Amino acid sequence: KKSVELLHKMEAQVDRLNVLIVDLLDFTRIEGGKLKFREENYKMNELITEVAEEMQRASKTHKIILELGEETEIYGDRYRIGQVITNLLSNAIKYSPGAGKVIVSSKTDKGTVAVCVEDFGIGIKENLIEKVFDKFFRVTEPLLNTFPGLGLGLYIAAEIVKRQGGTMSVTSTEGKGSSFCFTLPFKR
Repeated sequence: KKSVELLHKMEAQVDRLNVLIVDLLDFTRIEGGKLKFREENYKMNELITEVAEEMQRASKTHKIILELGEETEIYGDRYRIGQVITNLLSNAIKYSPGAGKVIVSSKTDKGTVAVCVEDFGIGIKENLIEKVFDKFFRVTEPLLNTFPGLGLGLYIAAEIVKRQGGTMSVTSTEGKGSSFCFTLPFKR
């Protein structure tokens, strides 16, 4: 029993290290203008559902609720946009301990799709909201035992969205939660 617990802890550490390494590599590629995209047609809601199911298996604490609008076909990098959704979902779970749920929604409007990930957690102080997409910025909360990251996840996510012709935004109320959204055009 002890060795199984130890193995799970080691596995979690290796997973976290892997995330840090991938973030560092992507950051280096972005800074050097070498972030590559493999573009194809893909269905947005199908991708959201896939990522949500994967994250749900890993999360014992939060229920991921999907509120998806009309299915849309997007032309872009499915893998990279999956990476963005994964980042937003893992942040939502990490920064809302005890909240119990995270909502992922999609909505289409005039040739674009908007995807939002809403949590009911610690929120972000008003004076820090515009800094969340900066490289190396992290919301620090002493009460949260979060694994120290590099503060690159949201920066990378925003860059990916921007390079796919989209925009990224956040609304937040301290102590009530945050909603991170990105929009993408169907075709470019």
